[in-house]
Amino acid sequence: MIRLGTAGFSYKDWEGPVYPKPKPRDFDALAFMSRLFSCIEMNVTFYRVPSAANVASWVETVHERDDFRFTFKLYRGLTHGEEFETLAPFLDALRPCRDAGKLGALLAQFPFFFRNTLANRAHLSRLAGALEGWPVALEIRDRSWLTDPALEFIGRLGLNLSAIDICQTETSVPPGPLTTGPIGYVRLHGRNRDAWFDKKAPVIEKYNYLYSTPELERWAGHVRAIASRTEATYVITNNHFAGKAVVNAIQLGRLLNQETPPPPPQLVAAYPDAF
Repeated sequence: MIRLGTAGFSYKDWEGPVYPKPKPRDFDALAFMSRLFSCIEMNVTFYRVPSAANVASWVETVHERDDFRFTFKLYRGLTHGEEFETLAPFLDALRPCRDAGKLGALLAQFPFFFRNTLANRAHLSRLAGALEGWPVALEIRDRSWLTDPALEFIGRLGLNLSAIDICQTETSVPPGPLTTGPIGYVRLHGRNRDAWFDKKAPVIEKYNYLYSTPELERWAGHVRAIASRTEATYVITNNHFAGKAVVNAIQLGRLLNQETPPPPPQLVAAYPDAF
């Protein structure tokens, strides 16, 4: 089972290329996206612990889509810090989604500087123990983790390593079909090197990248390899600038022979060469 979607859906610069502009009064962006894709990665939960009421509302919005799943980025206080006191309320808030059968995975995204050290292994062990029984995908960006002992360690913790596409350095994780458990998770961040490594560049500009067909074809091969070794695979496009994540997710779905609805007319108008 391969599900495709985008990282988030609430972006001002999607009005026009993705969403109608002006939006109709009763327009619901999540409902709109659920008609295009089979999952959404909720990245708002990286910045703050959600409320159960909000989560229940999201679930209700997509209740007619039996095959739809949410994935949630773990709160950054747990991956970029030691705020373990936030974990219980975080998990409590997600229970409406889990109880409804709409939870795909939690994504624990660690920063570039999270290297394979004893201290960081201890942090992963503690986090994995606290998340026992929950499906967890792990995004790490430093290739020091790509040794057999480190990968075996991640697998023993019950964590599912993500395959990622990021701007390459000597230490970054390269593209490839990485897995360590029954859940496959793929995240495509884009390859805008100039902005990614420019501390003065606006954050949104870092995700200003449209994957080419050859680049997507290589990733389609990686996704097939991951799916052949897992029970469920989630493919998330995070190159969200001006709706480019939506374009590439639709294109990737077609390359994977997924049933995809027609792209929104405004998206075709904005990216005529993509369709």
